[in-house]
Amino acid sequence: MKWFGKRKWFSLALLMMIILFVSSHTPYQKQDMKPFFKGMISIQEEDLPPIEFTYDGALVTPSAPYQYVEFFLRKGAHVASFGLLAFLCIMAWKESNRKASLILGSLTAFLYALFDEYHQSLVEGRTGHLIDVLVPDSLGIVLTFMVFVIISQRKSKAAR
Repeated sequence: MKWFGKRKWFSLALLMMIILFVSSHTPYQKQDMKPFFKGMISIQEEDLPPIEFTYDGALVTPSAPYQYVEFFLRKGAHVASFGLLAFLCIMAWKESNRKASLILGSLTAFLYALFDEYHQSLVEGRTGHLIDVLVPDSLGIVLTFMVFVIISQRKSKAAR
């Protein structure tokens, strides 16, 4: 338990990576949220914004309302998960007294995102898409990076 106290951020980052690994290893059919939504709420095309686009070759359209909502929830989960992972990795590198902890932590989270998508491509019923790394995963990492920069700047101004 002493080791955990000295390396709590490293341990939490590792735990988050394990959670992401298990989630990526779960077949899509077991994660499909559409049946849950259909049983809980009624979503109609007119309830959703009339925005339609192609994402990695698939049409995302409000004319398929449950898929539309699930798409945004899944991509939002990517942003949040990799933002949290970036935070934990940055803190883990800070814990190791690294000067470039912000860069190293963000890079660690990005490299894990690449690994995670590759791993997902090997799981039956799942696909790995580089666009997921480049858009929602990177967005979460960049947002976390920016929060650290803003906080650091405010601390510097307050210290003057």
